[in-house]
Amino acid sequence: MSIETNCFRIEGLEALRTTYRLYRIAGLHRDSPEYHANVQRIVRKLSFEMRAPVTTRTLEGENFLAVPVGYGSSPAQVHLVGSVALLRDTGNKIELDFNSNSPEFDALRIRYLQFVFQGRLWNHAQLWQPSAGKPYFFKRPERRFGETDLYEGFTFRVAPHSEGRFGLIVDLRRKLVSSSPLPESLSRQQLNSLRGRSCLYKMGNRWYEISLDGLADVKAGELPIPLNGTTVSLLDYLKSTSGKPIPSSIANLSPDSAVIYYRTNGPEQKSAPTALCYLVQDTHSQEGARHHHKTPMNPQERHRQIARLVRRFLKEVRVGNTTLMVSERPGRVRANPFLPPSLRFGNDAILAIDGDNQDDCAVIKDYGKSRLTLLKDNKAGFYEQSRLNRQYLVLPQSVWNNFGTQFREDLMKAVDELYPAGGGYDPEIIVYDDFDDRRGFGEQSRAIERAVEDHRVNLGHALVMVHRYDRRPRSADQLAAWTVKRFPSQFDLKADVIHTDMVNKAYTRKKQGNKTRYVVRHSERGRFSGYLRNVALNKVLLINGKWPFVLDAPLHADVVIGIDIKNNTAAFTLIAGGGKVIRFSMSPSRQKEQLLKAQVEKYVYEIIRAEALSFKQRPKQIVVHRDGRIWPAEVEGLKGACKQLANDGHLDTDWRLTVVEISKSAPAPLRMFDVKRQGDGQVLEIENPMVGTWVQTAPDEGFVCTTGQPFSIPGTSQPLHIRRAEGDMSIEQCLSDVYSLSCLTWTRPEVATRLPLSLKLCDRNLFDEAAEYDHDAIEFENSQIQREGAK
Repeated sequence: MSIETNCFRIEGLEALRTTYRLYRIAGLHRDSPEYHANVQRIVRKLSFEMRAPVTTRTLEGENFLAVPVGYGSSPAQVHLVGSVALLRDTGNKIELDFNSNSPEFDALRIRYLQFVFQGRLWNHAQLWQPSAGKPYFFKRPERRFGETDLYEGFTFRVAPHSEGRFGLIVDLRRKLVSSSPLPESLSRQQLNSLRGRSCLYKMGNRWYEISLDGLADVKAGELPIPLNGTTVSLLDYLKSTSGKPIPSSIANLSPDSAVIYYRTNGPEQKSAPTALCYLVQDTHSQEGARHHHKTPMNPQERHRQIARLVRRFLKEVRVGNTTLMVSERPGRVRANPFLPPSLRFGNDAILAIDGDNQDDCAVIKDYGKSRLTLLKDNKAGFYEQSRLNRQYLVLPQSVWNNFGTQFREDLMKAVDELYPAGGGYDPEIIVYDDFDDRRGFGEQSRAIERAVEDHRVNLGHALVMVHRYDRRPRSADQLAAWTVKRFPSQFDLKADVIHTDMVNKAYTRKKQGNKTRYVVRHSERGRFSGYLRNVALNKVLLINGKWPFVLDAPLHADVVIGIDIKNNTAAFTLIAGGGKVIRFSMSPSRQKEQLLKAQVEKYVYEIIRAEALSFKQRPKQIVVHRDGRIWPAEVEGLKGACKQLANDGHLDTDWRLTVVEISKSAPAPLRMFDVKRQGDGQVLEIENPMVGTWVQTAPDEGFVCTTGQPFSIPGTSQPLHIRRAEGDMSIEQCLSDVYSLSCLTWTRPEVATRLPLSLKLCDRNLFDEAAEYDHDAIEFENSQIQREGAK
C-alpha cells in the first residue's frame, strides 16, 4: 500500500554548515527532581534572549549546553527561581554538517533547522502566533459563526524524511475566537468568572495570546507604564510603540477602557486594555463546544490545504549563502497494515480476522460490529463472567420523585442485556435532598454525604447522579472528583458519576386515564438508548471489573505497564495475558511532569509483585508505555524495580526492559493519506488510511494508525507517535503491541479507539482521581448555609 504523508523533503542541505560550542552547566543539584526541568528553563531562556537555536547535548550522562556560534556570547550565569546556573565554556566545538550519516547529531540538526524555518515567519504581516513555538494563524478569520470567528492556521516541525535527511512535517490548525472584545467596562465580578481564560490580545499589528490574571483599578488612560526612562499611560504607551501608521484599534481606543493583568514567561506582570482582548473559545467553553464540530477537516481538504501552505510560506529559506528548498511533493512510504488481533469473549468464543480476505476494509468493519454483537450474544458475552457485588444508585430527590423509578428500570434492563451473567443488576436506591435552589459543589456534596451516611451502606459499588454546576472552562469537576475520592475511603464504595442533563431531556410525562407514567420522548429514543448502554458499560460494568473481551494471541511483551501523570497524581496500569490480568495503582507526586526514581521503583515493584501468582511463567519482556516523555530518573527507577523483582523470583533472571514514549499530541503530527492517483499523477480520491497502518521513520521511532478506515470519524485520523527510549525490542514489535492493545475498545466496542488500553485505563483513572476539590467549600460553605437556615 502506497501512503502519502505530510512530510516534505528539504533540499540543499548538503551545502549547509554550522558550529556549536559546548558549555558545562554547573551550580545545579543533579539529583534534584527539578534538575532536568531547570536545564530546559535555561534552554528556553537563552533561546529567547539570544534569539538562537540553543539546545542540550548529553555526553556520558552529563548535560552540556550547546550554543551556536554567530549569535553572540553566552552569559556566564543564568538566574533561575531559587538558584543560579553557571555556564563554563569547555572549549569544545561541534562542526555540524547536514549531509553526513551521523545520527547522534540529528537532534542538533533538527533544532537548528527548526529555528531557521521559524525565523522566516517571525513578524509576518499576515500571520499571528499565540506564543513562541505555537502554530501560525492568519489575521483574517476564515468564517464567522454568530459571535465566534474561525481562524485558519498551520504548524510545522523538522523531522527525518523517509527518503533520507530531513523534511518539514506541516499540519493545519484552527482556532475559535470571540468576534467581539471584552467589555470596556468589565467588572471585577465578570473578570472573576473569566479568570484563567485565554484571550487573543490584538496589540496593534502584533497579536498573541494571554491568560486573564486580574483587573486593574485604573483605566487605560491612567495606568502608568515605564517608557524610555519616564512614565506614560498604557494608552500612550500603545500609541508610542505601535509604529506608523497607528492601527485604528489603538488610535480609537477609549482612555476609559478597563485594563486586565496578565503574565508571560517571566515574573513581570503586564497589562492590556479589555477593548483589545478577544476570548479564545476552546472546546472547554460553552461557545467553543457549540461550534467545535465545525472545526475538523476531512483528509482531502487537509491534503490540499497543506500543499498550498508549503508553496506559499515554506518553499525556500536563505541561511547565509545557502538556499534551502522544500519539495512540493509529499513524502511517500510503503505501508502494510497490522491486522486486528484475535479476541476472546466469554464461553471461549473467538473473534478472528481472515488474513487471506482481499477486502480488508469490509472485514475490519465487520470486526468492529462483531465486538458489540458478541457481547450481547448468550453464547459468548463478556470474558469476565461473575456476579455483580452489592450495587447502589444515588439519585437527587427531584429525579426520584418524577422519573427516577423509570430510569432505574431502564438502566437495569440495559445492564442485564449486556451482562446477564451478573445475576441481575438491582441497585439499592439512595435519595439525597436537592430541592434547595443552590446546587453548587458544596451543597450537593454535603447532601449526598448525609444521605449515604443515613443509609448505612455496605461494601460495594455506587453510581451517583448529580446536577451540573457553574464552573470555569478547563476547571475540574470538583463534585465528580469528590465522589470518586471520598466514597472508597469513607463508605467502602467504588463510585462513578453521571449527570442529570440527559435524563431531564429524555423523559416526558404521559397520562393514561387516571395514571401518569414517564416515557422516553420519541425524538430522544435512539440517543437515550445509546446513552443507557454507555452508562451500563462504562459506569457500571467496567467499574465493577467486568472486562468485555481480551486478546487471544500473546503480545510481544509479557507484561505491559502504562504510566501517566496528571495534577500531581501518577497512574500505573499493569496488563498481562492480553488483558486477562489487569491491576491499577495510583500515587501522589510532588512533581507535575516527572516522577522520582524511588517512586517509580516502589510502585512498579509493588504492582508486578501483587500479580506474580497470576503469571503462567516468570515474565521476561517488560514493556513500559509512558504517556509523553520518559525522564532519566524514571528509567533508573524502572531498572531498579526489575532488578529487585528478578532477585525476589518474580521476573525471569534474564529480564528485558523496553520503554516507549507514546505521544498523543505533537506540535505538528505526522499524517497519513491513502491517495489514489491516475497515471498522470492527478488525484482521484484521498481518504484516511486503514486502521493498523504503520511506518517506521527512524531506528527508534514510528507511527501507527489506531483510527482510520473503515471507521467513520470526523476529520483526519492522527497516528500515534511511538519512540523507543530504552531497550532493544524492535520498533515494529512496539508498534504492533500498541495497536493490538488499542483494539481492546472496551468503552465503545463497535468503533476504533485511539489509545492503547495501557494508557486508556490510566486516563480513565486520572480523569476524576487526579482532579482537585475544595475541602473548604464542603466544610465552611455548608456551615454558612446551616447558620442562615437557623436565622
